[in-house]
Amino acid sequence: MEQHTISAMILKNEMVIHGQPKWTFGKNSCNTYEFFVSDFRRPDGNLLPSWPILEIIERDDALTMLFSIALLWESARKIMEISQRTNTHLTLSLNVLPKFVENEHFVEQVKKCLEHTGLEGNRLQFEISELQQLSAEGCQNLNYVRQELGIQLCMGNFGTHLTNMPLLYQVHFDTLELAREYAEHIPENEMACKAAIAIQHMADTLDIRMCAKGVDNQDQFEFFEEIGTFKCQGSLISNSMDLEALEEYISHYALKAGHE
Repeated sequence: MEQHTISAMILKNEMVIHGQPKWTFGKNSCNTYEFFVSDFRRPDGNLLPSWPILEIIERDDALTMLFSIALLWESARKIMEISQRTNTHLTLSLNVLPKFVENEHFVEQVKKCLEHTGLEGNRLQFEISELQQLSAEGCQNLNYVRQELGIQLCMGNFGTHLTNMPLLYQVHFDTLELAREYAEHIPENEMACKAAIAIQHMADTLDIRMCAKGVDNQDQFEFFEEIGTFKCQGSLISNSMDLEALEEYISHYALKAGHE
């Protein structure tokens, strides 16, 4: 697919956004939701899966900026609209691409988005995969938006392949997101359980909260709750869903404003 075709879909807001909850242990509620593009809509109305298009976007600096800004603004608007209709204070979680974070206009774009949409900085979380390498400028930008704007930072996919430990002391992360491969073998595999416990202890030592991905059954849920994990995400909580279905979910499970 050519660059101008992808640009046109982004500029015309032909991105189909889905969301998935991140459940908070101990509160029996969910106020954090990860938004992402599930599909792109063609001019003929047919949907295209997002992943092959995102691979093209990630290889192109201009497309990365265009897409990242569009997703940030649209997601912020949607989460604010849903928050107002459901009388909740929701936190928006977004994966961000390194080329966007490293761009000289990153901080400016984030500030503008918060100002125009009314989304508070502490209601926004940026997630960076540990598999992605960040330049010094990227680390500096992330630390700035955290310190000055109150935005939460999450290291995603932790524990996969070569764990990116240096990033943990270059960026002040608030949350460590444990890769779903760990939950997959819990509680049957003793070593997987011990590894998850060890990572939880490391996170506690670093004053970083942990979120477990891939929690698909009650045994996994109870295991992570028992070891002190902060949040979890997976099919037991809910699979990803369109924003209409997500709003219905939020109406049932998010704490109302003033009761957080």
